Formats: sequence, structure tokens, C-alpha cells
Amino acid sequence: MNFITSVYTDVRIKKKTNQDSALILEAETDCGQVLLAVMCDGMGGLAKGEVASAALVNAFRDWFKNELPELICNRLDQQTVFTAFGNIAFEMNARIATYGAKVGVSLGTTVVAMLIANGKYTH
Repeated sequence: MNFITSVYTDVRIKKKTNQDSALILEAETDCGQVLLAVMCDGMGGLAKGEVASAALVNAFRDWFKNELPELICNRLDQQTVFTAFGNIAFEMNARIATYGAKVGVSLGTTVVAMLIANGKYTH
């Protein structure tokens, strides 16, 4: 399976800072090609959305590089991916909230993520 990917983001006209963060990673494994796509956007009206979105994208990048290789041929099913994505989101939400409390701001991000592996996609 071959992938064609692209991403585009724009700061728009009202904001001075682009709070979007995107990640597209692809790997060739013994069990086929794998693609992870993640898009985050800082939550409107909150400060430091670019920090929150970048932190979450980096957490997904770390998961792809460090944890997915062990799962890819053995235990990778939809529930495993759902659980991993949920764990990343909940853990990073706690870290983002702790950071916000330390610096005295409210911040957050939206996230959408998709993994294609073994000819199936999970989001």
C-alpha cells in the first residue's frame, strides 16, 4: 500500500500565532507499511495553544517510534490503538494542565489521530 500525504495549516487573519501542529509519520515494517497522521489545534480563546498542540503531537511521535514497533506484528488491534491514543491524550492533558497551573494560564488543544496498519485504519 502506498500513501500520498500532505498537510497545510494557516494562522488566519485574527491571530498572531499559529496554534496548529501536524504530524505524518510513515514506516515500512516486516508486517507492511504503517502511517500515523495527527492534527492538533490550540483551543480558541485559551493562551499557549501552540504549546499544547505541539506537546500532544510530540507524544504521538514518541509512541510511534518507541511503542508501536513492539505492537505492529503481534498485538495491534483496534482496541489496542484506541487504548494507546486515549492514554496519550489523558496523560498529556494532565501534563498540559500542570504546566498551565505553573505559568498561570489556561491552555488546551483539540486532536484527531489516525493509524493505518495491516491494511486497516483506526482513528
